[in-house]
Amino acid sequence: MGLQNAIAVGDVRPLLFRGIGVLIAVAVVRFLYNGYIERRRIKSLKAQGIPMLPHSWLFGHLGIFADFRADHPPDVNIYMFHGWLAANFKKYFPDLERLPPVIYLDLWPVASSLVPVYDPVAATQFTTAHSLPKESSTANYMSPLTGNLDIVSEEGELWKKWRQRFNPGFSPRNLTALLPELIEEVKVFVDVLKNLAGENGEWGPVFQLEEKTTNLTFDIIVRASLDLRLHEQSRPTPSPLKLAMVDQIRWMGMVASAARAFPLIKMPWHHAAIKRNNLTMRNVLLPEIERRLQSDFKPDQNKKTIVDLALKHVDKDDPSASRDKPNAVFIDRLIANLKAFIFAGHDTTSSTICFMVKLLQDHPDCLAKLRAEHDSVFGEDPKKAPEILATSPHLIYSLPYTLGVIKETLRLYPLAATLRNSSKIAGFTITVPGSSRKYPLNGYGPWLAAPVVQRNPDYWPRPHEFLPERWLATEGEELYVSTKEAWTPFSIGPRNCIGMELAMIELRLVAVLIARTFDIGEAWEKWDLKQGPKATPTHAVNGQRLYSSGNGTVHPKDGMPVHVRLRTHKSAA
Repeated sequence: MGLQNAIAVGDVRPLLFRGIGVLIAVAVVRFLYNGYIERRRIKSLKAQGIPMLPHSWLFGHLGIFADFRADHPPDVNIYMFHGWLAANFKKYFPDLERLPPVIYLDLWPVASSLVPVYDPVAATQFTTAHSLPKESSTANYMSPLTGNLDIVSEEGELWKKWRQRFNPGFSPRNLTALLPELIEEVKVFVDVLKNLAGENGEWGPVFQLEEKTTNLTFDIIVRASLDLRLHEQSRPTPSPLKLAMVDQIRWMGMVASAARAFPLIKMPWHHAAIKRNNLTMRNVLLPEIERRLQSDFKPDQNKKTIVDLALKHVDKDDPSASRDKPNAVFIDRLIANLKAFIFAGHDTTSSTICFMVKLLQDHPDCLAKLRAEHDSVFGEDPKKAPEILATSPHLIYSLPYTLGVIKETLRLYPLAATLRNSSKIAGFTITVPGSSRKYPLNGYGPWLAAPVVQRNPDYWPRPHEFLPERWLATEGEELYVSTKEAWTPFSIGPRNCIGMELAMIELRLVAVLIARTFDIGEAWEKWDLKQGPKATPTHAVNGQRLYSSGNGTVHPKDGMPVHVRLRTHKSAA
């Protein structure tokens, strides 16, 4: 009997191996066929007369990214690719006088193929005229944090419904009502900087500005969302919510990297860490939601948090639900969106503050004009500005030059952009002004490339200069920009960033409360001494030590090392 079993197994084993071999062969053939389709598509587009980057049947356009990496420090953010390509277009398009407005990137097998779009009018065709769904990489990126239950990931009616629920919380009217709470957090930031300033007007020790701005923006978004004070700026160690969020962002960055390398995120211990972080965040957020659902909870009728306004819809999805017995799916989506808001609401704004400080440091004439505007609106004593703003919050909208500084910062240092999926509309094409050529997008993800769109000389006079005055220009003046879609730091169309108004208010508040009180400057020599053998003095982009770095979202190199000193403010009048 044993011999018969052995013979039977011996008969089956070759068949098993043969079957496995066939499956592997089929997978390899499919893999290679997909690659052939991607490569052939580029050749077909080139045959139509569309300008094309140098292309390889073996590597596609991956060699272009190898060139980009070779020209930059190892920690440079991929978002800088657009500006680099614009600066070096002659190398890749020797017969052209300027960078083409639409570029095709064949990235198989490393990532989905993309189409960076460098013209704002063309970009409106897939963001506004047709608001195409988000590309799958967006959902992949958000998945560890939200499980794709958030309005960044969702599409269709579900997205529309939840976007409408959150819009009132981010409205200018509601945020203006919350201004005293936001001022309170920025005042803590001012105290943090004072403690880091040197004595008698001297420069203090070097520190990473981004660490301080991140604590500030984290406190603000949680306060605006839940009226919960975490005191991240003053506590000796980060709160459990922030620790979990920061670690989750790290895993999200690994997803972004995995899209270009290998699926690290699929390891079991990675899933365990992601689950643990989400549980930690839920344990902080859920009690705050439940407290607001209690019958005796009475929110301030004049100002309501983002959660207060969203909870008005607690019984809309399920007629059997009520504030006493909310629908579990509703709560899950609410928590997912809160996490998305906390992530997006602190991450990019903290970096923008750093780049704003950088630009004002490099342009002292603009800093002087900014300070003069604050004198004219709030009086010559900087210490009185918080009280004046708290009692007259409308004054935050009476700072046109300050707003110009912020908009110029976001123009020169955009931190995010939208990536869409064109496969839902067969034969989808875009055009650019002044040309009848149609650019087919099927098979490619159109990418609104803000770093080049916002420096496109067709739309921006003196595009590479920091000129806050351009935002005060009127029609007919040299700096006036008539195409409003050319400014895209928060994207454009119905899927634009819901937190834009909150970010703009935060940036105004920070500018008002620190510009006349401090001098802040980059301190790379001090930083290198502090880092010792870990210092990277050769890391620079276009001669600048401060550049966009990191995986996923953009961060200033090394957290922007600075030092600060107190100043005795004297009116320029």
